Amino acid sequence: MENLREELLAVFDAEYRDHLRTIRAIVAQGCPDGQGLAEIFRRIHSLKGAARAVELPVVEGVAHALENRLSTLLASHAPAQAADCQAITDTLDEIDLLMAAGIVAADAPETPATPAENPAYVQVPVARLDALATAVHDLLSVADRQERLWAQVMDLLADSRAVMHAPERMRADPVAEFARMTRRLMAVGRERELMAGQIDRALLRLGEEVHAVTLVPAGSVFGSLAAMARSIAREHGGSDGGVDVHMHGMDVHTERRVMQALRDPVLHLVRNAIVHGYETRAQRLKAGKPEHLNITIAVTLTGVRLQVAVSDDGRGPDLRAIAARAAGQGLVHADAPLDARQLLARVFEPGFSTRGQADTLAGRGVGLSVVAEAARALHGTVRMEQRQPAGTTVTLTVPVSQRQRTVLLVENAGQAIGLPGRVIRHLLRVRRDEIRLLNNMPFAVVPHPPDGVRPASAQKEHAEEELVPLVPLRAFVGEEDAPLPVCDGAVSVAVMEVGGVRCGFAVERMLDVRTLLVSDATAVGLDNELVPGIAWPREDQPVFIISPDRLFARWRLRGAGGGVRFSDGEGPAPVAAQRHAPLVMVVDDSITTRTLQKTILQSHGYDVCLAVDGEEALGLLQQSSRHVDVVVTDVEMPRMDGLALLATMRADPHLAGIPVVLMTSRDDGEDVRRGMEGGARAYLTKQKFDQGELIDTIKGLL
Repeated sequence: MENLREELLAVFDAEYRDHLRTIRAIVAQGCPDGQGLAEIFRRIHSLKGAARAVELPVVEGVAHALENRLSTLLASHAPAQAADCQAITDTLDEIDLLMAAGIVAADAPETPATPAENPAYVQVPVARLDALATAVHDLLSVADRQERLWAQVMDLLADSRAVMHAPERMRADPVAEFARMTRRLMAVGRERELMAGQIDRALLRLGEEVHAVTLVPAGSVFGSLAAMARSIAREHGGSDGGVDVHMHGMDVHTERRVMQALRDPVLHLVRNAIVHGYETRAQRLKAGKPEHLNITIAVTLTGVRLQVAVSDDGRGPDLRAIAARAAGQGLVHADAPLDARQLLARVFEPGFSTRGQADTLAGRGVGLSVVAEAARALHGTVRMEQRQPAGTTVTLTVPVSQRQRTVLLVENAGQAIGLPGRVIRHLLRVRRDEIRLLNNMPFAVVPHPPDGVRPASAQKEHAEEELVPLVPLRAFVGEEDAPLPVCDGAVSVAVMEVGGVRCGFAVERMLDVRTLLVSDATAVGLDNELVPGIAWPREDQPVFIISPDRLFARWRLRGAGGGVRFSDGEGPAPVAAQRHAPLVMVVDDSITTRTLQKTILQSHGYDVCLAVDGEEALGLLQQSSRHVDVVVTDVEMPRMDGLALLATMRADPHLAGIPVVLMTSRDDGEDVRRGMEGGARAYLTKQKFDQGELIDTIKGLL
């Protein structure tokens, strides 16, 4: 009986959300009368009965009270007044809060039951079920025709056997008989080709309809957040705390698991908007704002990306407080000029909070880091922006589907591997003599600018070739010391990009590009960090879905090794890479200084790459596919200054040998001493800047 109740509760959860979503939509159009009021009454009555069926007397009582009020109102034939609309809204909020607070558990029988995970339910429109039934019928019809076609094949087989074993019994001329059988066989072949196309279309349609059945509207997950927002506002602001919540795009459909995974992060954002954007009624009216804080939750679907934006018209982010907190945590330099974009990115760091004291709502520094972690878990991003003239917008962007993924199917040691299509940049066939050697390591040539040391968003000026590291995929998925796989004298390469860094992974064979239904990889013996998903395009052929982030992390950790080996055992034939001009990295938070130094260096024949601070420079140095010969860095910069960059480089055996030139706007003897003791090879001041001195210094270091 307890299992039955659990199933009923799961059904009730979907039903009550549907009722509340519809009622809120009616009230949002204004105080209802006539048909609208009757529809609200009908749904509240149904909700009361459903609550009774699943033994939720508290919810039943709340619904009953509103039902009585609506019954009286309908009997009077008078339109609903503002007080009636407020009563409807308050009742819906109370039901939402009761369900969110676990009233189900409180009303449950005291007899303990074996814990079990409640089954998930979704409501499916009748039209969708009809379409699904039609798709199944079409597939069954083709299957029936396939049976009849098979019967014809068996008849032909019987005739051919008869001819083979008893040719004297042939009733017609042998040539004519064979011609007749050939025509029948050709007709069967044409029918089979036609049927194969029909099966493919029927399966495609069936797959689309089945996938559509699993989709839920955003309102079914986010609808209750309005009630929670009003409750949080009352708790935070007391009698002065009011909030108006606006919902847009609640009819956008996507996978339930995606929506559910976003619900808590969005609730964190709503709570953050109330706590940090709160203003008293007097403050808002003085600023020319509406009496209550306005929060908007907007859901949009763009191609294969889902966006959920939470906006408010509150005070907006306090950049000074954020900068002070970030400086206190060492995330930015205390004297650095404020950069809103960089500062707002820091609020998603773990432990970050501008609240001086923690309470039940905020100040513990976990809310926004949870939002960022949730976005990363869904292979998405999060960003915060200032609204004009006031307020904040935080946008979560994630893939629409976490189950259906487009992948490049490749073969690795006889096993099918899926490489996510979103990170594939090029597919190449590289001949043995086209492979370049740099520091005794293989590189593939890609028709892109030679700026792999820059982030993907950096401006590209010259359309030249780019060298990307070339490594066998098998070295990270199977055999660590694997050679480069060669087939017909060439290597098949999938160039992937993660975090602005590219690498070419050599595969044994490229099979296909497919959209697959991916499940969690729970098979015993799989490395679930590297292989988080598995798909079954055929019953006997699993496809292991690779995590590109983990693949790149292992590549950076392990490196490509030295030398070149090919799977066919032949000696390497790659030619040495063309000599590049020395590469100088300029690190400065001033775009003017970066541009000036870049122009000077390029005019003297140097290649130049740029970084805005020490943290970006360090990331580029660690991930670059090309060796940096000299680093010219400012001392005072946000996030990581030049001295910290110098110390970090000297502690890294891979970077310790790169000469560093320090430049600063201050002629400070203490800075000079610290820099030179830290391993700087030269120290120049910007006040006495002389381009000849810079060029001579770099020449002397190379």
